[in-house]
Amino acid sequence: MNRPSLFLAILLNLALAQTYAANWNQYRGPNGSGLAEVSRPPVKPSNKNLAWKTDVSPGFSAPVLSAEKVFLTGLDKDRLVIISLDKANGKLLWKKKAPKVELEKVHKASHPAASTALISGNRVFTYFGSYGLLCHDLEGKELWKKPIPTPRTLYGMSTSPIAHDDLVIMVLDNDANLPDSRLSQSKVIAYRKTNGMVAWEIPRPFHRSGWSTPIVWQHSMGTDLVVLGNGRVSGYDMENGTQKWFVPGFSRETISTPVAGKDILYVSSSKLGGGADIQPDPLPFWEAVIRFDKNNNGKLERKEMTGHFTFPIRPELPLGHPGYGIPLPDDKRRRMERLDGMFRSIDRNRDGFWSKEEFIENMRVGRGKPLLIAVRPGGQGDITDTHINWELNRSIPEIPSPLLYENIIYMVRNGGLLAAVDSANGKLLYRERLNTPGQFSASPIGANGHVYLCSNRGVITIVKNTKKFSIVHQHDLNDAIHATPAVDQNTLYVRTGKQLFAFREQK
Repeated sequence: MNRPSLFLAILLNLALAQTYAANWNQYRGPNGSGLAEVSRPPVKPSNKNLAWKTDVSPGFSAPVLSAEKVFLTGLDKDRLVIISLDKANGKLLWKKKAPKVELEKVHKASHPAASTALISGNRVFTYFGSYGLLCHDLEGKELWKKPIPTPRTLYGMSTSPIAHDDLVIMVLDNDANLPDSRLSQSKVIAYRKTNGMVAWEIPRPFHRSGWSTPIVWQHSMGTDLVVLGNGRVSGYDMENGTQKWFVPGFSRETISTPVAGKDILYVSSSKLGGGADIQPDPLPFWEAVIRFDKNNNGKLERKEMTGHFTFPIRPELPLGHPGYGIPLPDDKRRRMERLDGMFRSIDRNRDGFWSKEEFIENMRVGRGKPLLIAVRPGGQGDITDTHINWELNRSIPEIPSPLLYENIIYMVRNGGLLAAVDSANGKLLYRERLNTPGQFSASPIGANGHVYLCSNRGVITIVKNTKKFSIVHQHDLNDAIHATPAVDQNTLYVRTGKQLFAFREQK
């Protein structure tokens, strides 16, 4: 190869590397899709194609990529940190501490460093619920910082920033919102990338805490900011912040990120508490709370809600288990307020007791339903009856977002249950168990004709992107995986509780 040709080849490879990296610049990569169609990472990650692994500060944030670097957030003892690593070898390039603050109280199943960083241009933006938004250049120089009061949430903040034009957009839904009040503590805020100044703000009355990251939906009729929050998904005008459309019927606990296909938006959320596809039997839930009936009168009084009491969402688990019930604040006053509100919500006849009948009736109403919908663009107001192509109420994940890969939607539930759905009509293609039980927090990603799935137990499972279920490979990292992996041209990046792994396809 002559020198000009060699030079052109080098430039082409560099441009390709930058393109691949730029596509995985935020949570779940290109517009939150989880899809890297032209990437070629290994389909059988193992020690044989492990390019490197390195220790990292603990955290649940997913890796994001620039042309030459990997970015993560974490927690070093009591300090939140931003980390930059060399993609080639995993070596630490820099680590910057966020301002010292009191750490946000989070559920044991979450983490103070749960929000994923955003790379836009030559800047990296990081959000910590405990502090707010920070902006650095790719070399680690702080450019600006924006303290943001910590929203009140059930589990802790985990929504991540996204970019649109010259804006960084954050959803800050807040449990401080009063029920039925139009005075809103919840909001969507757009900050200027250059200086962190507020460009616009959208109040979200009636909305309480949610954990979904928004997306920008570009379709044939315009551009919408899509926000999944408790009870509904909404579309906002990107120019003036007005709400254009919404679909109700989702549960209180919305976590997943919507995904956009060709002029169709797909949105999913599990039932409150990650309930099953069918109506759960209320009796185990009642038996869990009546254990606190100290005077054995068959009813529960407010004064009996002591010790490990919390409203059970997984009554089969032992008391004190992180997944057992709704987390309650450590602060004594706030805990009392939360319990008071919880008690009043079920004691509707105000006789000072929870009866079995009263409790069961509460279980049967107002908990939302497992839901996956396909939405057409162009609607106004409540579009439930006008712009929904189809609805599915089975196999909806508790935490992971759906993956749209070509014409198939993949969803993975706790227990290692993988469902494949025809995106055209919502018909179930298959529902099969992976050979890896346990919980799933990481969302599936698609690349190289395969779907990559990671369990909390640390097992990576790869299945073919086909209408028939086919496991290609499994690899156990022997450490918990909570974060969604990242992909560039030929490498799969997987974060565990203690390390970051880079599996690289050999040339």
